[in-house]
Amino acid sequence: MTAYELVAKVKNLPPISQAALQLVNLLDEPAVSNEDVVQVLKYDNVLTAKLLRACNSPYFGLEEPVSSVDQAVLILGHHQILHIVLTLAFGGAMAVPLAGYAVESNELWRHSLTAATAAEYVVNNGIDINVDSHVAFTVGLLHDIGKLVLGQVLTPEHQKSIRALTEDKKSARWEAERVVLGTDHAEVGGALLRAWNLPEDIIEGVGNHHQPVVDPKPKLSAVSHLANCLAHRVSLAPELETYATFVDLKVAETFSLTPARIESLTDEVRNSCDRVDQLMGIG
Repeated sequence: MTAYELVAKVKNLPPISQAALQLVNLLDEPAVSNEDVVQVLKYDNVLTAKLLRACNSPYFGLEEPVSSVDQAVLILGHHQILHIVLTLAFGGAMAVPLAGYAVESNELWRHSLTAATAAEYVVNNGIDINVDSHVAFTVGLLHDIGKLVLGQVLTPEHQKSIRALTEDKKSARWEAERVVLGTDHAEVGGALLRAWNLPEDIIEGVGNHHQPVVDPKPKLSAVSHLANCLAHRVSLAPELETYATFVDLKVAETFSLTPARIESLTDEVRNSCDRVDQLMGIG
């Protein structure tokens, strides 16, 4: 089956707020204003209520209570609001257990938030690429969303075959998926985002995060690939390595990432993980 056929086959994915999807599309606009964000959010009462609850949580420690979206955007700025809204909108969908990946509740969500934090950090501090940090955060957040689809279609036979290919580090998980299924969770994620009519650069960043594009110039997938590797490195003990922790050589060369610099970035992202815990707590 192709990635698009798999996406079409799955009918019971958790619903995603249309307002949140519209906000992702706003990221591609040359200049997003506070009013643009307010206009999108005012048509989603549920998301607005969650946003106001989050803004009044201890995470922000605001002295005065926030009672409207206009006030929230004015106080925190639309960039911060975008982060909160995306976290709230996708958190419920991605906090589910995935038996096909042996993933417990919240594991995928924690990894996704860590990758989002890593992606935002590296475009601000670690690598030379002309990518908006809010776009980087979004692609990091969504890079593994294809696992929600594959988690529903993987049969026990599929899982057995994939495990056999990955034993003794013969194949990476995504490579084994391609052998068994004809596609992988990254490509499926890109297909899902295209079905949601999200921007092409974010689709590329998700769909190619295991096969990052750096020629003739690095694309968003190079950022999401690096962020994914850093997120996996953060979650493992220092002495453990897997395919998921290895930065693609082309990406490392393009961004001048020595082993020492990768280790330094890992430590810097690890030190930011208190933010991940806080973001998980606002939902």
